[in-house]
Amino acid sequence: MGRKRAPAANSPRSAAQPSPTVTAHPLASEAKTKAMPPREGSRWLRTCVRIVALGAAIAAAYMAKESTHVLCLTSLTSEPPKAQSQNVGFMAQVLQKSKGQNICKPEGVISDTCTDFNGAETLRHRIWSPLDKMIRTKFFRTLKVDLYKPCEFWRTEGSCFQRDCIVKPLDDHNVPESWQQQTVDHTNFGPFLGSFPRQRLEHSDKDFAIVNDETYGDGIWVDLIENPERFTGYAGAGANAVWMSIYQHNCFGVAPYLQDTAGGWGSQLVNVDGKSMPFVQPPRRRRELLFFLENMSEEERGVTLPTDVPLEYRVFYRIVSGLHASISTHICSDYLNSTTNEWEPNLGCFISRIGAFPDRLQNIYFNFVLLSRAIQKMEPYLANYDYSTGIAKDDRAVKRLMPKMLRAVKNSGFVFDEKELFQDEFGPAMKTEFKDNFRNISRIMDCTGCEKCRLWGKTQTLGIATALKALFSYPDKSFRGSFTTLDFKRNEIVALITTYFQFSYSIKGIEMFRGMYQDFVTDWRASQLD
Repeated sequence: MGRKRAPAANSPRSAAQPSPTVTAHPLASEAKTKAMPPREGSRWLRTCVRIVALGAAIAAAYMAKESTHVLCLTSLTSEPPKAQSQNVGFMAQVLQKSKGQNICKPEGVISDTCTDFNGAETLRHRIWSPLDKMIRTKFFRTLKVDLYKPCEFWRTEGSCFQRDCIVKPLDDHNVPESWQQQTVDHTNFGPFLGSFPRQRLEHSDKDFAIVNDETYGDGIWVDLIENPERFTGYAGAGANAVWMSIYQHNCFGVAPYLQDTAGGWGSQLVNVDGKSMPFVQPPRRRRELLFFLENMSEEERGVTLPTDVPLEYRVFYRIVSGLHASISTHICSDYLNSTTNEWEPNLGCFISRIGAFPDRLQNIYFNFVLLSRAIQKMEPYLANYDYSTGIAKDDRAVKRLMPKMLRAVKNSGFVFDEKELFQDEFGPAMKTEFKDNFRNISRIMDCTGCEKCRLWGKTQTLGIATALKALFSYPDKSFRGSFTTLDFKRNEIVALITTYFQFSYSIKGIEMFRGMYQDFVTDWRASQLD
């Protein structure tokens, strides 16, 4: 976990060991005595040892400088070697994986799943084209969201009024009329009192989030493509309070150390105390990257999950952690360069937000797998869903693209076993607690002071909750036949597919940042030759 290893009990550093007595040959001793006086001989011997040591150090430095075949990173320090953290090692591998060369490629099974990193990345490549085109159609880019619901948990500092925080609403004439029809239930109290609107519940027993049904209640229509998730400038105590509350009060006590500048959706340039917090820059030498990441890692402060955490709690934490990391990756992938006023990826941002919490990077993959499994299970239902909008071009596109995506996900194999969760005697009570806590997270998103951050926080929370609902609220047979027992709202389907795209985009971003780091190192090496 990045800690120094204690010297072994029999090592030279553990205790002073008496030197073994060596008896010299009499003739050799006599020859040395005749060659020079004892004091001069001792001085000559020390001088030779120093010259040899200096030569060895120069040779080692030269070899280290000239070596270009660094496959796995090592920390070149004078300190004893550290026990390399699995998470930090994974982060180093991800950044070191070169384009097409698979150098230090992350391998192995993704924890708590039935697939590996290679399988997740391969599936991401296969679904990207149909998924990227599909989310741009009218059905999937249009969503009704209640962005002005008050925070239930604390007094917020107000909203962010910067240009990039504001959500652009969609004009009603751009929304299909069938979606705008308001359905209001009434309860009849007799001829004297008449009828009154029935109070609708925020969620059903099967829901893992607050579902704002588009057919009733408050909310505004938005175009998700016109309001992308990106850097907004929203930061400070308000931004950090959201994630602090989620981790500390809703993750079953599995609460990591959360640095101030990692919590918000916006800039890390200003800390909660108003002081400047510039992005860290990655080292230019590959061999220094692991030591750099070890120093950034928060694992020494108790971030790594204890081994005795129940699977259900571990999965919950991975979901939240992966969502946090995915949002951070989107921000760093589409970051406003204040010098050029251009939107571009920011490598320093990515290292700062993810490098200090390398387990979150792994959990992006976990969430992608979880969503993939939910879509596998829902495949018959999604294949027969009515995606019509009245726009012929878009309707034909969805009809063509959805089967391609579903086929790729189905053919990826069994990636996650939801039946391992909630199976023992405590399962029912644990599932109820799981639902309650995740619903609470969907409420906490109302406390975000940035409209655009609130939009994407609520949308992706609903998307993950829809996946959990499919996995844990309905048996497999419910997704076959007439689907009469299923209750999924249109906005749940939109949120599910949109969130699946967002995590796919995050993995694509990880691949992009790998390439950026390789270019970063290559450019520096070239500059040293000039």
